[in-house]
Amino acid sequence: MQKSSVLKLFGLFLALFLPILGSWIYIKDYYNRFITNLAFELGAHYYDLRIVDSTTKDGSLVFHIKNSLPMRDIAGKSHDFELETAIDMEAVTFNVPMTLALLLAIILTAGIPFRKKREIVFKGVLFLFLLHIGSMLLFSLCTIAEIAQTNPYIHFYLSRHYLAGEALCALKDFLINYAARFEPFLIALYAWFEIHRQKISERAADRPPSTPKSPA
Repeated sequence: MQKSSVLKLFGLFLALFLPILGSWIYIKDYYNRFITNLAFELGAHYYDLRIVDSTTKDGSLVFHIKNSLPMRDIAGKSHDFELETAIDMEAVTFNVPMTLALLLAIILTAGIPFRKKREIVFKGVLFLFLLHIGSMLLFSLCTIAEIAQTNPYIHFYLSRHYLAGEALCALKDFLINYAARFEPFLIALYAWFEIHRQKISERAADRPPSTPKSPA
């Protein structure tokens, strides 16, 4: 019985993976550009930077940025700056087709009500989206913090806010190098936990209430 369930899950995963992969190839550029633009826009706004324009080059989004507030020294001389920086758009999304196929395969083979299946899928996709946005935001903050080391005036301008330090950048490296690679496992673990919790709730609801014993 256990073996047949595993084979069914694997077969459904393969059946779902190919169409999801085909769809992902078509939409991935739009999705990657959206989350990269959103994350970098948030990071740039935090550091009082303005995005002049952006272009796509070799899987990266190249941002042309400048200071949004004027920079002048004590002599009144302007030190405004403009520069370019690139963010790899596919740094955290390369496992999306496998992750979605595994999530759907697990949910479709689960013996729980359809409403709960839909809820788990929605939360799983939302969790995936937040993981991507959070990782790209850290990526953007750390990239901008590295820019601060290129020029003392830029460092002075950016350091008015907290510059992403070693701890945040170490977390960024972990999310990009490990969390993104183990993304299917994380989502599968989440789905299994939610299904298990739902089944426990159903058994508890179906159990007849215990009748208190009357005193002798």
